[in-house]
Amino acid sequence: MNRYVVFALAAFSLLVQACNNPTSTKKTTTIDSLVPEDSLALSVKDTATRPLSLQADSARGQLLLIRSYRMWEKEDPTAVLNKDWLDLYEEDGKFYLAKVDYEIKDSYDECAQVPSKSVESKRNSLLFLNIKGLQTGAVEHVEISHSEIWPKESVNYTFKNQQITLKASGNIKSTEVQTDGKGHEKIFHEVANYRLSYVLGATNKAYEIFHIDQYDNVFMATRFVGDIDRDGQLDFIFSNPSHYEEESILLMLSNHGVPLVFEADVQFDC
Repeated sequence: MNRYVVFALAAFSLLVQACNNPTSTKKTTTIDSLVPEDSLALSVKDTATRPLSLQADSARGQLLLIRSYRMWEKEDPTAVLNKDWLDLYEEDGKFYLAKVDYEIKDSYDECAQVPSKSVESKRNSLLFLNIKGLQTGAVEHVEISHSEIWPKESVNYTFKNQQITLKASGNIKSTEVQTDGKGHEKIFHEVANYRLSYVLGATNKAYEIFHIDQYDNVFMATRFVGDIDRDGQLDFIFSNPSHYEEESILLMLSNHGVPLVFEADVQFDC
């Protein structure tokens, strides 16, 4: 009888110890396994469709605006220019890349009261470029269907059986009717938190070309659409100042599906 009691007490003791031991048969569940399957699928989809932000890299190349530059403390922005630069210009409705043909003239900026230098092209030039790999010759282009792309608007382009979409987002803070120098009226919006994205139809891959926190009495405009780098895909040039006393231009090269962005800007406030 005593042996039975001792055996029962020992068995009971082992049972209690097992119940109190946290490393027994309890299964450890990770946080990831607690995420519902539908929610995880939605999370992956959102990440895949979020545009990748493009950043300008001056190490890959340079742009130069064809205009007057102020000489601040003997700094000369025109010093980088030489005969190896390329000129994107228009002639008889067609666009070409060729070696630059220009002259630089000394002048004086009355507004800032400082010396200045003026870069003058001998062609109807859009932009000077110093980017490796570009070739001279005729440049294929397509007509700009819609220059200004306001928030919630999209513009589609088709080139060599490829569809490219430019999508805009942002906040319209106010709207007014403006009259241009020719007496034509047009709608103008004051825009904040503006983003312009580029979507390649074949892959549906999206890239954010640029983001502007606030436009001050100005807005972006599409200046050129064509194949500058000759990769069979469209490249874009935008006028993109954030302030009315600024000139800014942005070039996006499709670069065989790995887009590159280049920028140049000049302030001319007094």
